[in-house]
Parts: sequence; C-alpha cells; structure tokens
Amino acid sequence: MATTKIHAIKSTLGKAINYICNEKKTDEHVLISSFGCAPQTADLEFGFYLSKNKDGGPNLAYHLIQSFKPGETTGEEAHNISKELADRFLGGKYQYVLATHVDKAHIHSHIIFCAVNTETYMKYHGCTGNYYKIRDLSDEICAEHGKSVIKEFKGKGKSYTEWQHTKKGDSWKAKLKRDIDECINSSILYETFIDKMKERGYEITGETFGEGSAKYIAFRPLGKERFIRGRAQSLGEDYTKERIRERIDERIYRRAEQIVSESLSKKAQNSMYSDPYSTGMATKLIDTSSEKFAQSIGLTKWADKQNFKLIATMYADLDKFGVHSIAELGDKEHDLRIETHKAKKEVVNIEKEIKEYSEVLRYAEYYFKYKKYNSEYNALKPKARDKYYNTYYTQLGLYEAAVNVLKNHNIDLKTLSLKSINEHYNQLLEKKDTLYTTYRSIINAKIKMYKNYQIKMYKL
Repeated sequence: MATTKIHAIKSTLGKAINYICNEKKTDEHVLISSFGCAPQTADLEFGFYLSKNKDGGPNLAYHLIQSFKPGETTGEEAHNISKELADRFLGGKYQYVLATHVDKAHIHSHIIFCAVNTETYMKYHGCTGNYYKIRDLSDEICAEHGKSVIKEFKGKGKSYTEWQHTKKGDSWKAKLKRDIDECINSSILYETFIDKMKERGYEITGETFGEGSAKYIAFRPLGKERFIRGRAQSLGEDYTKERIRERIDERIYRRAEQIVSESLSKKAQNSMYSDPYSTGMATKLIDTSSEKFAQSIGLTKWADKQNFKLIATMYADLDKFGVHSIAELGDKEHDLRIETHKAKKEVVNIEKEIKEYSEVLRYAEYYFKYKKYNSEYNALKPKARDKYYNTYYTQLGLYEAAVNVLKNHNIDLKTLSLKSINEHYNQLLEKKDTLYTTYRSIINAKIKMYKNYQIKMYKL
C-alpha cells in the first residue's frame, strides 16, 4: 500500500532538493534518480525553464511524496515504483529529482519536479483533479507490483462500481492480465500463447515481430469496443509482446534448469536408470528385473527391444547438439552456464561505466557552453560583477558545477576535448551493443538446448 501527498515549493528550492538527497537517508546516494537534469544542479536547471515561463506565479516546483506500508517493500523496489509513477504521470515533460528514504520504518520517496513543462514552457496546474490522477496511478502501479492498495477512500476518483471491480480483481484489465499470465504459464512457444489467448475469446492485433510489424500487441475481449495495448503505460512492463515472449522462454529455461540441477545431484552414474540426463527416459524404460521376465525369454526380448529403441532415440537427440555422450552434454551445459555468468557481468559493468561517463559528457557540454559567462564575469570590475551575476547566475552556477564534477572525475580541463569525450562515449555504446549481442546469443543457445532436448525428454 502507498499513500501520496503533494505540495508546491515557492522558495528555497535548492534546500528542498538537498534535503531529499541526503546520503544518510538514501543509502549513501544509491536511491537517487533524476530526469532531464542532474541532482547536483537541478535547482539551476529548473531555473532555466522557469525563466522561459511568461505566466509568472510563485510556484517553482512541486514536491510529491509516496509513502509505503512498513515491511511491504524494499528500498530498491520502492524506488523503482516511484520512478515508474514519476515517468508515467509526468510523461517526460517535466524535469524531476527522485530520492527514496530508507531511514525510517515506512520507506517513502520524494519526487521534486519543475513547475514548468519543458516542451510548452507552461506551468503545471496543481489542481485537485490532478492529485486524484496521481493517487489512482499510484494505486494502479502498486497493484501491478503485487502491493496492497487503500481499501476505502472518500471523495472523487474512481466510480464505486469501478472501485469494487478493482477491489475484487475482476475488472476487464485485471482479467486480461490474469489470462495473459495463465496462458504464459501453460505455453512452450510464443505462438502457442497467441493461440491460447484466442481460444479464450480475445481478438489480437500487432502480435508479429520484424520489419513492418506494429509496435504494440493489443487485445480486445468479447463484448468490448476497444483494444488495450500491451505496453508499459497500459498493462505494465511485463505485458509487452517482447516481454511476453521473454517470459515464456525464461519459464521454460528455469524449469529445464531445475530438472537438470536435480538430476545432477544424483550420485549414481553407471546405469541408464541413474544417468543424470536420462531420468525422464528412465521412467519410460521397462524394468526387466521382475520375476515375470525371468520366466519368459520372449517377453524379455520384447522389453529389451523397446528399451533399445528409447535409448537410441535419446542418443540421436544428443547428436543434434554435436555431443556424443551424456557426460559431454553435461559439460556443454556447464560451459554455457559459465559463459552466461561472465557475459552478464560484462554487461552490468559496461552499463555502470556508461552511466558514469554520461555524467562526464553532460558536464563537459556545460563547461564549454557556459565558459564564456565565467570569462566575462572575471573580466569585469568588482562593482559591475553583482549586476552581471544577478543576470546570469544560472549559467555561472552550471559552469561552476561542471568544473567541480569534471575535477572529481580527474578530467584535465586544459586538455578537455568535447569531441574526444563524445567519441569515447560512442565507443562505450558500441561495446555495450556487442556485449548485449553476445549475451543474448548465449541465452538463446541455452534456451534452444533446453527447448529442443530437455523439454522433449522430460515432457515439460
């Protein structure tokens, strides 16, 4: 469960942002995010857009607080939920700083967003209607993440009928998500999932992939006039067509990996009955050790023939993977596991490096963009500096912040080149794409192995 409240900030914007970014409250600055600005210079960057607004008014920003029920979530999860709330409600049109505080029993997030729209330069209208939209969206996102929502409330918002349906979990959107989840859990392939959804009466568009395909999959249940798109803003990130296909692959992979892991824990390796990769096959083999087989040579020959066919089929399947023994298949699975771990670690490291270097790039741009204001300011006589500073305090502040950040990254300002920084940044992006391709190919190899061999053998 999460409660929300919001109020306008009319002064001391810098102090408000510094307060929410307190390192003691945000797990040493780990739980801080921003959009369209940097937390260190957000008040100055807000000021740039505030100066573009012609309507005036005292509101510099808005302070939204989302508080979670004690014990229901973690700091990282709460931060992700609040970021989703900010992104979906503000729609990429307002700069914001988000900080999640974990210093109290009730984890809560602070979102301070600029009062001016970065596209239209118009001010945000802090009316009651907009607050109810925030509250309803917060409830919707919490429900998508499996969190409880407030059971009762008074005032405007959802109709009583809609609220009742949401409470019971039988609104058509909730039912659609439930049906998608159930069909994913009973499908081996994405195509099977589509067929199962159609069997439940859904009309589906945009389900294909590739060039010329629609961006979103869309579902329309019987009796409804409109489709609902499978996108993050409508159903949640887990219900895009790309994510649905991934969830099917991941489920199959996890189940097959579990079976392999359980099989590998068996010590006996000498017979077909105890072979780690043939446990599923062993249940089909005919046990010829019973008395009835000892009394009948013909029955024993028949059973041996059937068992031979099954064993031959298994080794034919092994050959498809370029391996010729059970042990070799186990080695291949082990190698893929190590490759996956290594590739994933490399992807995480490059993403971290890109995130850090993007800050260098941002402040390098600030440095060159606002350097002239600092030069002009220093060239003035002391009496003229106050007037100049009052006129260009935003530009001077961003230049000073850029100098401090670049020095903290051990950047030599004398040899600083925006071109070389851009080139290095693009090289990091290219490296990331290469690592992602490698990582995905390894994952696909594992999925293919489990789909074509393990699923067939174990009848998943």
